[in-house]
Amino acid sequence: MESLLDLIYETYTENNTAAPKTTAAGRAARARDKEFESWLRGLEGADRLVEDCVGGKIPLWEDIMVRQGSVCCAWEKSAFEEGMKVGIRLMMEAYSL
Repeated sequence: MESLLDLIYETYTENNTAAPKTTAAGRAARARDKEFESWLRGLEGADRLVEDCVGGKIPLWEDIMVRQGSVCCAWEKSAFEEGMKVGIRLMMEAYSL
């Protein structure tokens, strides 16, 4: 098993579970998801019921798994926007020389 930090990093930043199941990337992402889910389920209190987005009750580990996709998207969006700002500033400086 990979180190726990590597597993968490990949789960929240690198996984592409939207990739088709027939591709190597899709199968690898799903395998990492299953490994992360297994680790989460083993944590004390992870089976405690919490409210989901529609008012139902689900285990805490499942809520974490559901939210990891949106966290990844938010980080990627923020990083993309900041990268664009830096790129635009550099281009403006280059053209002003």
